[in-house]
Amino acid sequence: MIEILPGPPHVGSYRFSGTLTAADYDRCIEDIEARLARYPRIGIYCDLRGFTGITPAALARDLRFALGRIGQFDRFARGAIVTGRQWIVAATDFAGRFFPQTEMRSFGEDQAEAAMAWASEVDPGTPVAH
Repeated sequence: MIEILPGPPHVGSYRFSGTLTAADYDRCIEDIEARLARYPRIGIYCDLRGFTGITPAALARDLRFALGRIGQFDRFARGAIVTGRQWIVAATDFAGRFFPQTEMRSFGEDQAEAAMAWASEVDPGTPVAH
């Protein structure tokens, strides 16, 4: 399940719990796309304290979204991950090596506020008028 959290308009803020489904991922992508339509650069905050897994369909959506954004990863300025699971910390560190233009950082379960503050310290650029 995904919950879109309140936060600054240039930060996509999400809480993932249980198993992430394709429908959940579609909601997340829709929210990210809306922020990217408004700001040249955004931050991402993900609270994964209740996350247990991802369905194959959601993983496929994630890969399709990432492939569709090749050449635009610099628009994702920062990614803050809140978790207590070491494998997610390791995966975050590993992913950061493939996306050097995006700062990625893991935060402990008791550091959610610091993670949001860090993700928010992004200069989003001039908002696009709608």
